[in-house]
Amino acid sequence: MLERVHESRLENGLKVLTIENPVSPTASLQVWYRVGSRNESTGITGVSHIFEHMMFKGTEKHPTGVFDRIIQENGMSNNAFTSHDFTAYFENMASDRLEIAFDLESDRMQGLRLDSEEFESEISVIRNERRQTVEDPPFGLITEEVESAVYRVHPYRWPVIGWMSDLESISLEQVKRYYGVYYRPNNATLVVAGDVTHDHVLDLAGRYFGAIPAGPAVPEVAVAEPEQRGERIVKVRKDVQLPGVIVAYRVPESTHGDSPALNVAEYVLFRGRSSRLYQRLIYRESLATDLTGGFYIRRDPSIFFVRSAAQPGVAVERLRAAIVETLEGLASAPPTERELEKARNQLEADFVFAQEHNFELGQQLGAEECRSSWRDAFRFHDACLAATAEDVARAAGAHFQERGRTTGYLIPEGGAA
Repeated sequence: MLERVHESRLENGLKVLTIENPVSPTASLQVWYRVGSRNESTGITGVSHIFEHMMFKGTEKHPTGVFDRIIQENGMSNNAFTSHDFTAYFENMASDRLEIAFDLESDRMQGLRLDSEEFESEISVIRNERRQTVEDPPFGLITEEVESAVYRVHPYRWPVIGWMSDLESISLEQVKRYYGVYYRPNNATLVVAGDVTHDHVLDLAGRYFGAIPAGPAVPEVAVAEPEQRGERIVKVRKDVQLPGVIVAYRVPESTHGDSPALNVAEYVLFRGRSSRLYQRLIYRESLATDLTGGFYIRRDPSIFFVRSAAQPGVAVERLRAAIVETLEGLASAPPTERELEKARNQLEADFVFAQEHNFELGQQLGAEECRSSWRDAFRFHDACLAATAEDVARAAGAHFQERGRTTGYLIPEGGAA
C-alpha cells in the first residue's frame, strides 16, 4: 500500500495525504487535528471532546441543521471521535461527492459559530454522556481511577470526556480560545482515501483550505512522567453484583523499540479463546466472567492493562494474582512457535482486511501521523511481524514489573440489583 500513498503540504501548513484505492467509486475524507486530552489543562479537561459535539452546530455559511441535511441529501455518512492524542472528523461518500465534503470541512475549520445557547445545550448533553458512559457502568469510575494513578503528572491522567467539575464550570470564552489555537491548518492532516487522484485532491485542498491562515505555534506538551517506583493500588466501591479488578502497567510510547513486541504480547495474551489469559481465567480455572484490555498505544507513555470481573464465589485477590502471574510470567515463558505463528497471522489479517475499506485505510495513516508519522504505520506492522519470542519475553520482563504496576479493585457495595 505504501506506493499508493502520496503526501503534500499547503503553504499554511496543512498536510495532505492521499491513498489512491480505485476498487470502488467511493471515498473517505478525514481531517485529523493533533489535539486531544493530552493538550488540555486543569479547568478545561474534556474540551477536545466538547468540540466533537460543537463542530456539528453550524457556521455562518452552514447554519445549525444544514450540515446534516447536506450529508443526508447526498447519501453520505459522517461522524467524529476524540482520543488522548487526536480528534478526527470524517465523511464517507461516493467519490463524485468529494467536493461537498471539502466545502463542509474547510468551512468549520475556522468558521465555526460558537453560540452560547448551543454551547449550554451541548454541555448538558455531554454531562449526561459522562453519567451514562463513565459513572453508571460497573467499570467506568474504577477505570478513571486507575489511569489517574498510572499517570501522576502527564495529562493522560484525566479522562478524554473530562472531569465533571470542569464540564460544570468551563466557559464559552475558554472554548473559543482553544478553538483558535488548535483548529488550524498547521495543526491538521487531511486524509483522503478511495477512488481519487492526488492531483485532484491537492487541487481541492488548495481551493477550499488554502486561504485559511495558519494559526500560532501549537504549544508543546513537555511533561515527562516520572518513573514509578512501586505498585499503586486504588479501590472504588460501587453497587455492582461482582467484584472486579484492573491490572495496569505503564509502558513506552508508540515509537519505542519495545512497542512492536508489546503489541505481539497483546495477541498472545488476549486475542481469541486460545490466548493465555482466556484459557487460564475463563476455561481452566473459571476465575472470571469476562476479560478485556490490551496494549493501548499512545504518543507519550502508553498503558497495557487487563480488566476482568470475578466469577461468583471467587476472591478478587485470586483473580488478580492469576492475571499478574500470567503477564509477568511471559518473561520466563516466552511465546511458543505456535503462539507466535497465530499472532503473526492475526496481525497480518487485521492489517490486510483494514485495507478493504477507505475509512480504515485513512484511519491507519491519520492516527499514526498524529502520534509520529504516517510511515510508522508500515514500519510498526513490519516490526511486529519480525518480533521473536525472545523480543516478546524481554519486553515483558522490562515493563511488566511490580514497580510499574497499578491495581484497581472494584468492590461491591450493598444495594446492588
